[in-house]
Amino acid sequence: MKALDVMTQTEELELYDPLASKSTLSLYLVKEQEKWIPIESKELVIGKQLTRLLQLSHDSRPLLKRKVKLGERLTYHVKKEGSPWKAYLVTPSDWVVVRVFRYEADLSEVEGDMPEFRDVQIAYCERQPLTPEEAEAMTYEIVSQVSVDSCGGDKEAYQQFLASQQSKQYVRV
Repeated sequence: MKALDVMTQTEELELYDPLASKSTLSLYLVKEQEKWIPIESKELVIGKQLTRLLQLSHDSRPLLKRKVKLGERLTYHVKKEGSPWKAYLVTPSDWVVVRVFRYEADLSEVEGDMPEFRDVQIAYCERQPLTPEEAEAMTYEIVSQVSVDSCGGDKEAYQQFLASQQSKQYVRV
């Protein structure tokens, strides 16, 4: 009998992940050959300058949902004026992810403090302009919603929030 024919019972092991609670840092950068982007701020530290950084995000969703995908188009959120709710229009930008690199924390060299992030993703983007019609077709609205889950499952905290003035700008689910 060959070794492959012999079935061995394996025990499922739960692996300890010391970085399970850490988020992923994603940096969206202008591709090397692209023109850098001018930014301007009234803050003296920033002032006027050129940058390659288009967007920075911290992602704490489940691990499999955190990965930046090739072809992903960067978006920006515009507050919808006149809405009684916390509503935003999600509008596509001209920037599309064309290359992604992912770096994980090396715990073999950690002594004491854990790293701030589980991993870092660097997504290189190039400009792929949309027509106004394409941009409008890809734009959608999101409305902030609140539920018991928003309060960590604490029903009492949820009821206190609903009774507050602050809750008036959220949709209740």
